[in-house]
Amino acid sequence: MKYLITVFLLSLTLSIVAQENSDEYKQVEFFKLNESNDLFTYWYQSDKYFTDGIHLEFVHHIFNNKIADKALLGFDTKYKDFGLSFNHDMYTPDNTETSDVDSTDRPYAGQLYFTYKKVSNQFFRARKLSTVLSIGIQGPAAMAGKAQNFVHKAVDNPTSKGWDNQLSNGLIIDYEVEYMAMIPLWSPVNELHYIANAHIGTLNTSAEIGFRFKFGRYTDSYMNYYGIANDRNQHNFTAADISKMNKHRRKIIPKHIRNQSLDLQADYLNRRMGRKFQLYFFTEGTLSYVLHDGSVQGSLIQFSPNIYEYTYSDYGHAKLLGRYGFVVQYSHFYFEYARYLQNDSYQHHGVFGYGKIILSWVF
Repeated sequence: MKYLITVFLLSLTLSIVAQENSDEYKQVEFFKLNESNDLFTYWYQSDKYFTDGIHLEFVHHIFNNKIADKALLGFDTKYKDFGLSFNHDMYTPDNTETSDVDSTDRPYAGQLYFTYKKVSNQFFRARKLSTVLSIGIQGPAAMAGKAQNFVHKAVDNPTSKGWDNQLSNGLIIDYEVEYMAMIPLWSPVNELHYIANAHIGTLNTSAEIGFRFKFGRYTDSYMNYYGIANDRNQHNFTAADISKMNKHRRKIIPKHIRNQSLDLQADYLNRRMGRKFQLYFFTEGTLSYVLHDGSVQGSLIQFSPNIYEYTYSDYGHAKLLGRYGFVVQYSHFYFEYARYLQNDSYQHHGVFGYGKIILSWVF
């Protein structure tokens, strides 16, 4: 824990020297509480596998410094956003009633880590590159068992009996890159994207492909982190900017306006990017192949041996993940609900799921 606090303070020290250029893009800034739990679901509710996650994220220009900008991959563009988050994740087996080691079920695992994130956008080309560096620890030092059982007792739910058998302490140093780009099937009320993700580190190593779709009233996914309305930027798109957009990208503008002058199209885009109210629905599907799942096998850098001795052949490596939900934003307040469904890659029967609630305040 002292190690994680040291890393956190060091990142703040490096970041505080960053200066905001008032003549350039002002990144979106917000605080986000992200809670994932099977309690946020109605069907396919399952208190197993990934069972709970709490993420606190602070996105602010102070995290934009030369070291982070060089260490985290991104496009050569001024449209860059940086953030730091604190994360606590918990994994439990299907059977949480026994205190014995069960080699037929997945192990208990708790993770406590910080992530440093950079998101860069090429607005006119509709491309996004997100890079994440994670540093932390997996094992009893993450205090996941104590946290989960404290909550279960508070809400009068059964406690998990086997946390004494969780994976031992191991180091988390992971690096993740995700690329997202437009599929040219857009309109002013819907977006379709393809995504590709590569993740490598001491905890997880995987590759992923998939799609994202959203429908409703929104700004644009390539404006900043998530297309969050941002009062700090007064957009001043011009006719020259509109001319940079190809015919597919320009479909963000309604057809009757696209048939008018470039100046009128720029006026529409400026109004759209300044929307204070957003309401849209989204869905996502991904297929990933996992070379190493540290929540099952343990970290590649263990501080002590694990009770469990799982190998590559003891669990499935192809994972299907589905996600759907909705977002509401009005001015500074942002709310998101998402439902996750994933195939059972350990015992190979059925699917399991959980829900996620996100509350954000945009500065």
